[in-house]
Amino acid sequence: MNWDVFVCHAHEDKPFVACLAQALREAGMSVWYDDYELRVGDSLRRSIDQGLAQSRYGVVVLSNSFFSKRWTQYELDGLVERDLDRKVILPIWHRVDHEDVARYSPALAGKVAIKSSQGIEAIVASVQSVLNDKPRSGRITKVTAARSKLEKPRLDLLQDLPVQGGVIPSDDESIE
Repeated sequence: MNWDVFVCHAHEDKPFVACLAQALREAGMSVWYDDYELRVGDSLRRSIDQGLAQSRYGVVVLSNSFFSKRWTQYELDGLVERDLDRKVILPIWHRVDHEDVARYSPALAGKVAIKSSQGIEAIVASVQSVLNDKPRSGRITKVTAARSKLEKPRLDLLQDLPVQGGVIPSDDESIE
């Protein structure tokens, strides 16, 4: 793979995304970001396809602008295809909430996401933890949450446990 992450975003979100892409680079990640990779005369589709195919993960900045763009749909389709086999999509909610994302894609709304309002540093740390394949300390995992509900947990049954609305249920809530 040529890149650690492919940054998928709408043009309207460039002010935030440019800072994010730079911070990811400064953290030592190789980043496919249109401003870094595209040159005059390049085939937009071929360049994007290469970036999608040759990136370990897709950092997807979901926003209302993202939901209305044709190219972001194309990029997301490519990432979703790869996400069927293993985790590829790393969603960032930028000025949207669960309801907005669920209206656009119930499947994306079910993924654990980080909000842009948490700050670039937190986003970079989250992406870095995925790249290093290390869970963030103090974070409740799906298996941990479910295990507390069961007398004798069967981890094989808990692997694909859905997380409602991208949030781990509390002790008072049931896991369906």
